[in-house]
Parts: sequence; structure tokens; C-alpha cells
Amino acid sequence: MKTRILHSGGRTLEVTALCLGVMYLGVREDERTSYEVLDRFYEHGGRFFDTANNYGGWTEASHGSTSGDSERLLGRWIADRGVAGEIVVSTKCGAGKRDPERTLSMELPTNFEGLSAEVVRSELKGSLERLGLDRVGVYIGHVDDRDLDATEIADTFSALADEGLITVPGLSNTATWRLALARRHSGDHGRPEFGVWQQHHSLYWPVPGVDESTRVTPEAVDYAADQPELTIMTYSPQQGGQLARPWMPIQDCYNHPGSEQRLRRAHQIAHELGATVNQVVMAWHLAGVRSSLHYVPGSHSSPADALPARRAAMIPVFSASSAAQVDEAVGAVTLDLPPDHLSALDTP
Repeated sequence: MKTRILHSGGRTLEVTALCLGVMYLGVREDERTSYEVLDRFYEHGGRFFDTANNYGGWTEASHGSTSGDSERLLGRWIADRGVAGEIVVSTKCGAGKRDPERTLSMELPTNFEGLSAEVVRSELKGSLERLGLDRVGVYIGHVDDRDLDATEIADTFSALADEGLITVPGLSNTATWRLALARRHSGDHGRPEFGVWQQHHSLYWPVPGVDESTRVTPEAVDYAADQPELTIMTYSPQQGGQLARPWMPIQDCYNHPGSEQRLRRAHQIAHELGATVNQVVMAWHLAGVRSSLHYVPGSHSSPADALPARRAAMIPVFSASSAAQVDEAVGAVTLDLPPDHLSALDTP
């Protein structure tokens, strides 16, 4: 499988071009199925896996799971297969339970644990124990903590990198300006900066007026395209199966006429290339989504004439519940989108 390089303060980390998200492995999927999925990704050359300390906490009532079950399953697989030295794990903290007796919620009060230095360090220790590792390649603040200055969060993660407990720090579900402030702070002080930004992105752009802090937006693409050492890890690139099942409703946050047009465009490209729509979207991410905001109005006839294409580096984090779904996803790595198809997808 093709690889990519992640960066942080002069440090580099080689990872595979696709990342397998294991949120539901060991949680919704049983151990046998989970191992089949992990084994198939490994057979394809996949060596990059994404999890979090709270996976399992969302499904306590529906599946009888507990926070950390995804990490535990991945840790067992790593130990059983003896691959600790070959793979890179990305895990997250910050959205675990502050109060273990209360449920997690996306609405206030969320019960999120936050990103204080004490929480981040304590949760990293727990994650390492569950994974059976002495360090992780990528460690991500799962949700922004607006009770803290972005610079304080940056210092906490930089310290972990300096101590060798992690290689590349990252943030997820965080507004562009907060990430930019944190990265500038770390860079100005010569410390490892956030080299990964994990945000929700598939084919669609958000409805104007919705909360954009968790999603890739044109502004986010423009910022990342200007930061060659920043990689966006796009989660849910398959849009929960909706791309391949257009009769399913588009999520409210993306539900506008432009989204329907983009979906038809992606299906047409898939038909022309003999690929699946999931493969087309992930291949677009792998090519790097083009910034459309880098020109001065009136100075050129069109955005495409302004400057050479600036693309944001992206790695899709896909999920799978069967070996066949892994096979499909991996096909995106070798799918080269012609320039006209890339242009069609880049166009809002």
C-alpha cells in the first residue's frame, strides 16, 4: 500500500495512505468479525489504525459495551499477531466520561472529560495499557476544550511528544482558527505542533449556518493547503453508507441542493471509471482536496487560472464490518482520478 508522511516539529512518521477506523470493532462487531477485518487490512498492507479511549462508551445501552473496548480489541489483535513494531496507532482522548455515572452526550452538558494536562496524561496512560504499547504514533484531542486556551492544549500535547510518549500530536472536531492559533504557538516556541487534524468529511459541504467546528469546510481546506506539514484525517468518508445508498437521507447538516448535485456527479464518475462511489470519494481525499479560496477576485478570469492548484493533504479514516468492505476501500488507493474528474469534485 502507498504511504504518507506525517509531520510535527521536525519529526516525521510514515503511515499507510488509508487508516482503518476501529470504532465498532470489539464494540458492535464481535471478536471473530473484528479480527477478520483487521487481518484483511493488514494483508493489503494497511498499517495505520484509529481508535479512541471512549469508543464503547456511546453504546453501553445498545450493545452492553464500555469505554475503551475498541482499544482493548485492537490491543489483543496486536499482541496475538505480534505486529506492535509494524503498525501505527492513532488514539484520542477528551471525549471520555467526566462523570462515570452519567452518559455521554453531544448536547450540553456533554459529560466530556476535557483536555486538561492531567486528563490528557492520565488517559494516555490508560490507552497505552489497553493497547499494550509503550507509545502511540498519533495522539489526538478528540473534541476541543473551550474552557482552555488553545495554547495551553498545544503545550500539553507538545510535552508528550518531547517525552517520546507520542510522535505526532493532533486535534479533532476543532475550529480552524483554534487549530491555527495552537500550531502557531508551538511553532513559535520550537515545539512539536499539531500535525494531524481529524475532521468529518465525505463528499458534501456543510449547510450555511450550521456548526462547522467538527467538519471540513472550504476555509479548512484553504488553511490546510497552506500548511504542507498538516494532514487532515477525514473520518466517515463513506458517510455511513449513504453515498452508496442514495435513497438514504442526507444528514441535515449537509442537506441542501448542492449536495444532491455532488452525489450525482460522484456516481457518474464512478460509473465512468468502473469504480464504486466510496472509492471515488476516498480517492479524491487521497489526491488532496483543492483550495478554491486562494485567488484575488478580479485578478483572473477564474479560480483555476489564479495559481497552481493547492491541495490539502488528507488521509481517509474508513470503517468496515467485513473483509469485503475492506477490499472495496483499499481499491481507492490505486484509483487515479483524471484531472477533469478531480476538477468536477473540487468544484463546490
